[in-house]
Amino acid sequence: MKRYSSHLRVLVLEQAQFPRHHVGESLLAAASPVLHEMGVYEKVNRYGLVEKLGASYVWGKDRRPWGFEFDNLITSLVQQGRRLPEMFTKGWHVRRAEYDQLLLESAMDRGAEVCFGTRGTGVLMDASGERVTGIQFRCGEECREVRCTLLVDASGQNGFLAQKFGLRQYDERMNNYALWAYWKGAKWIKKYVGHPNLARIFVATTPRGWIWYIPVRSDTISVGLVTHREILRESKYDPEALYHEEIDGCPEIEGLLDGAQMIRISEDQDRDVCAIQDWSYNSRQIAGPGWALVGDAAGFVDPILSSGVMLAHELGQKAAYTINSAFRTESEEKRRAYWRFYEQTYRKYLEAYRNMAAFWYRNNFSMESWWWESRRGLDGGQGGMDLTSPEMFMRLASGYANRAESLSLFGSYPLQEAQSLVAGLFGEKAVSNDWAERYSGREPRLDERAERTGGMYYFGGRVQETQRLVNRETAKYIDLHPGEDAILDLLDGSRNLEELNRIVDIIRVANPHVPIRTGTELLAQLDQIALLRVTAA
Repeated sequence: MKRYSSHLRVLVLEQAQFPRHHVGESLLAAASPVLHEMGVYEKVNRYGLVEKLGASYVWGKDRRPWGFEFDNLITSLVQQGRRLPEMFTKGWHVRRAEYDQLLLESAMDRGAEVCFGTRGTGVLMDASGERVTGIQFRCGEECREVRCTLLVDASGQNGFLAQKFGLRQYDERMNNYALWAYWKGAKWIKKYVGHPNLARIFVATTPRGWIWYIPVRSDTISVGLVTHREILRESKYDPEALYHEEIDGCPEIEGLLDGAQMIRISEDQDRDVCAIQDWSYNSRQIAGPGWALVGDAAGFVDPILSSGVMLAHELGQKAAYTINSAFRTESEEKRRAYWRFYEQTYRKYLEAYRNMAAFWYRNNFSMESWWWESRRGLDGGQGGMDLTSPEMFMRLASGYANRAESLSLFGSYPLQEAQSLVAGLFGEKAVSNDWAERYSGREPRLDERAERTGGMYYFGGRVQETQRLVNRETAKYIDLHPGEDAILDLLDGSRNLEELNRIVDIIRVANPHVPIRTGTELLAQLDQIALLRVTAA
């Protein structure tokens, strides 16, 4: 907000005293462009955090590890004569106390005011009782209140406004429980964790759930168990005993922790084994008159794909863009439209992550316990589609890509580049240029079900108005970027993919700041919403 609207007064009411302990240590590469825009990327990059190159999985009965690395994307792009900046393919394993401190200092450097040790106690409303106009809070022993034009709830799972307004809706099918601790002296085995300077997150399944293994320092590992709350209810053990039993029962993790000791990594970590429960939820409403939710306060799915931290970065950015636009217009109708778009965007992200999490749990491939079997029903309402096929997983992944435009599977890969990762999931030979091969030498045509309406997209610090292409039968859509309407006009069955990509290159040279997709990317997304017809050249 302060970068693009420096005149806005921003007050942060922070309950904790920073630095403070927090879970969520694995960043996807897609967070890096957000950090760059905030002006903090280089500071984070120089801080000495463990770089994250990718992920390794031991999922189900087959204990052979498989995984992916962000630099695979760079390799494939170089082969095509292209290259993404480093920040698009670089992530970190972070110590949240220190990482969040860096972000907070960046906000303060921009001019945001921060009050530590404050706790919200009430919401101020206008005379009609419909618009939020401020907040009441306690600072030490003093009760205070402050008026504001907009109150943003970024209080995480506490959900200050969500609780006040009764907005939270829990997903009983995926209400998991996480137990985690930090270990010093653990082993570093390359096939699981990668190189110490270019580490991977390691995920391994157990009969009662799955375990994450995240290097937050070269000598400190975050190890967490994710299980269903019913397991704890039925278990004769207390949570800490269950945590140790599952680690001891997972040969890969047990071997890595042989000889290691649990430690506490910050002064405010009050126990060796920490816990979070009842986290899978969304909100009936994400924005309203004078207020908005962001991050975990708006919704959370599951930690399997680092979705919480990813959404905090991505949607925090989108919230700032929406706020900037809302403050720049005098039209109340436009303000409402901007916030509707924000809420629509948020729900698209949550839905895509929920679908992908359901896929992971449904395809554990071992199904040896009730906990895994219960996940088989998570794809209800998908129209009987086969979620076990690579093509279906690509469609789930592209649900994220359709909203984030340049991002898809695992939060960093363009949609057509993610195919090789999906192939790896199913033990198939990776084909990184599958989408390009599908369209090469053929002449695509826009389907007659396509309808153009008004749309929006996020770019340059605010909400931009554009055209939206909608499938009249399914209501699925994509919002076009500048110049892409001209590309659609060329989809008349007379030009092939190579010609479309050349035209995009000409547009990019003429205006390098326009966020236009390649012909391949645009066709891939049109294909996902069933608005593409392809015939032989």
